[in-house]
Amino acid sequence: MINKYRRTINKEFEKSSFWPTFTDMISTVLMVVMLMLFSSESIAGSVEKDLAENVNLSVKDTFKDSSLPVTVDETSGLITFGEKTMFEIDSSELKPEAKEMLKIFIPKYVETIYRDYGDNISKIVIKGHTDDVGSYLYNLDLSQRRAFSVAEFIVGDEIGDYKYKEKVLKDIEAIGRSEAELIMNSDESVNRDASRRVEMKYEINIDDKK
Repeated sequence: MINKYRRTINKEFEKSSFWPTFTDMISTVLMVVMLMLFSSESIAGSVEKDLAENVNLSVKDTFKDSSLPVTVDETSGLITFGEKTMFEIDSSELKPEAKEMLKIFIPKYVETIYRDYGDNISKIVIKGHTDDVGSYLYNLDLSQRRAFSVAEFIVGDEIGDYKYKEKVLKDIEAIGRSEAELIMNSDESVNRDASRRVEMKYEINIDDKK
């Protein structure tokens, strides 16, 4: 009789012990999947960072001896056009000298980033910025119109043809940021001259299949 109960208890134990084992197995599988995803994202992030550094070096090399009134950030690759170069105060119409500058700058810049890295360039983003004078909505409208004016000229007829222009037409975006990203002085006051600007920056996506 004792043996009979002992066998019954053993069978019940074997049944109950299956679920903790199965649960442990599922937990292990989920952990492996999470580790794989984390590793994959880390690798992708590292590849994008390395690629961005290569693009930035190429841009830096292209414009290292340039006298154009354009600021090229050697770390981020950000291109900055100051207001005085581009527009009159409160205007979104490009100055004649701004158009001549863009005619020289844009073909060189576009060829530099697309020639070797075009498959991974997902966007070219044009951002308009203002200072903090006036209402936020007025500045938002002005910054948007300025960004659009630059983008429109880059892909329009007036600039003429240049290599990769059709691809730029598909990739370009224009965004107004109003006074959301002001440039500050060392004493924390607003540098209004520097804040009134238009910026251009490419975006990279290593998974993009254009």
